[in-house]
Amino acid sequence: MKKYSHLLIFGFVLFMAISCSGKKEVEGDPKIYAEANDYLQKSLDLREEISGFEKQIKESNIDYTALKEELKIWDKDIIEVPGFEHSHDDEHGREYHVHNPMKPFKDSEHLDYQKVMHAEISQLHEKFKMLTVPKVMEEVK
Repeated sequence: MKKYSHLLIFGFVLFMAISCSGKKEVEGDPKIYAEANDYLQKSLDLREEISGFEKQIKESNIDYTALKEELKIWDKDIIEVPGFEHSHDDEHGREYHVHNPMKPFKDSEHLDYQKVMHAEISQLHEKFKMLTVPKVMEEVK
């Protein structure tokens, strides 16, 4: 009987481990998370466009070191929204995607964070875009 009790305990522990390893439910308002994700997706679209601007700027031999540093900081700070984690075969088909760990925010904090991150990438996008305008490119050379 002892032999079977060890097996029973092992089976119970294994069952509990598997049960607890499943996807954790996201706490908070799904509508707020969805809005936060909309901001994130818009931000990622702008970030993808910036990658194209970077190629043009490099080809024109324009020094954009300061902007590149700002972009690195943004890249390091951007996070995904709980319940909307990316997959590598998502419908957006972007080269750029996020791998930074999420922060332990409440739903409204995630929304506020994504709004701030969107505002920052929008400003960076404008700065990169300005560097690709032909007149600016000629003046910088």
